[in-house]
Amino acid sequence: MEQFLPTSLDEGKRHHNKRNSVFEQFDVIFITGDPYYDHPLSGIAILSRLLDKKSYKVGIIAQPETVEEFQACGKPKYFFCITSGLLDSMLANYTPMLKKRENVLVPERATITYTQKIKELFPGSMTIIGGVEATIRRFTHFDYKENTLRRGILNDSKADLLLFGNAERALLTLLQRMERSPSISSFPKIKKELDLPSIPGTAFRVKKDELPKDTRILPSYEECLQDKLNFNLLTRIHFLRPDDPFIEPCGLGFIYHTEPEPTLTEEEMDFIYQLPFTRKLHPASKNREFNESMVEKLQHSVILGRGCWGSCTFCVIPLVQGKAVAKRSQQSVLKEVEALYKEGIPKVNDLTLPTLNMYGSSCELYNHKETLSSPIIDKEIDHYTKKEYCNQQCVGCKHRRISDDLYPLLEGVERLQQKYQGAELELRSAIRHDIILDQPKLFRKIMQFISRLKIAPEHIDEEVLKNMNKGTRDDFVRFLAEYKRVNFEQGTKKNLVPYFVAAHPGSTKESMRKLKRFCDDNELYVNLTQVFTPTPGTVATAMYYSGENPLTREKIFVPRAFREKKDQKNILLRREADDFSDDQG
Repeated sequence: MEQFLPTSLDEGKRHHNKRNSVFEQFDVIFITGDPYYDHPLSGIAILSRLLDKKSYKVGIIAQPETVEEFQACGKPKYFFCITSGLLDSMLANYTPMLKKRENVLVPERATITYTQKIKELFPGSMTIIGGVEATIRRFTHFDYKENTLRRGILNDSKADLLLFGNAERALLTLLQRMERSPSISSFPKIKKELDLPSIPGTAFRVKKDELPKDTRILPSYEECLQDKLNFNLLTRIHFLRPDDPFIEPCGLGFIYHTEPEPTLTEEEMDFIYQLPFTRKLHPASKNREFNESMVEKLQHSVILGRGCWGSCTFCVIPLVQGKAVAKRSQQSVLKEVEALYKEGIPKVNDLTLPTLNMYGSSCELYNHKETLSSPIIDKEIDHYTKKEYCNQQCVGCKHRRISDDLYPLLEGVERLQQKYQGAELELRSAIRHDIILDQPKLFRKIMQFISRLKIAPEHIDEEVLKNMNKGTRDDFVRFLAEYKRVNFEQGTKKNLVPYFVAAHPGSTKESMRKLKRFCDDNELYVNLTQVFTPTPGTVATAMYYSGENPLTREKIFVPRAFREKKDQKNILLRREADDFSDDQG
């Protein structure tokens, strides 16, 4: 039976003694604001399992609070990897109304807090930050709690490196280069040997005389503070050029952001997701009973892939996972599903992808083949880049290739269910309703595997939808008709679960009244509604800060007062206007 990876020096000795390996210290130590959940849904679990598979000695410190907990794994041979976890720590700590959430163990600004603590306890140790918080805060960004701009997080954390997005290749490449260096204990000494500009997905400090030529320079932090339109320009550039490297000035220094890692290939994805996860929460986890209840329905889910090209202006998924959809092969997914059925697991809880019906889709503009060496599968691989400029409006684009690859995969699951009597699959990931209209055959197959269907129209007011970069009201109307038709064909009455957002930039009380009337007229039950939260790195957050859409450069109404935000939400939820006492946003 597969065991958890070590969480202390003593566990490290026992773990590696069983492998007949000499253990003196860990090579890499991960520090995370999440509980240690050894499941492929956890980024730390993926990276730690991958490094362990490559024979690196890995320690994991989850949700540290005391000095003893920070010191549990000692000092690593190479570096500390630090993350707030699956959520930005400020979003984890505060509701959209900036009410402090209870029983949250991750500290505010966890990436900064953890890094500073490590530098205090282990002077001279190399520190690398990554994950969601580091990725979405890597440039100058708006901070909702402080209601002002903050510098890129590499400046405030004082970490040595930032790995943004998917970090598997970058992390392995760094380790391989460090192994070849005689100065592994000192980042300043080893920095030039690492040849950081050649590693996609990294951000690091550079001196003025080290600035690479022909790399776009973004507006500086100071310029953004001086004029909100400079911040909009920074946001616009990054949105429209997601594959580019950038230089961002701040104070007297510069941060160089290399281009993002190319999308992982199918073979790399298969290798990663077939690693031996226990799929369980570590027995020593804090608040274990609460956390067990949180992950209970995730334990037997199977990952299909990563990424989303929907380009919703409020969403961080493209920033963190990429716009291209990286997918596992059908064979790899079915092998994992069958393994769960063989174990006696009666039900697979989901085939997980940010947008289910994007599995297998691609963009034909990525047509320039290049070769790179993959440290994941230790071989040369082909990947494709895009030379042509585009406006990043992917939905409805003539170059977007929509795929029904999920259909034969679901047929494969059906064959497994015939083989293992009583075995079930419930699809819970959301679909993009405007895309599924062009996938009628796949839509009907998906409907066979759901108990309720989650979609995210977000709104129906055309002005709000434009600022969200979502499909039109007519798209949703046509989808509702198709949904009813498929339910009728299949003799079912499965519920539709729409997700709506209140108080998004551009949204007014009248916008919400339109949405309420629409839901009433179409008999839509609404229980998933969120007040817009300005999230670092997104176009919608730049709208919130500046009062202007960075993409269209149009002035827009922005609901800022908490009263206005609550009013908008309560219009949709049919609450009395003054009954806000229990409203947590």
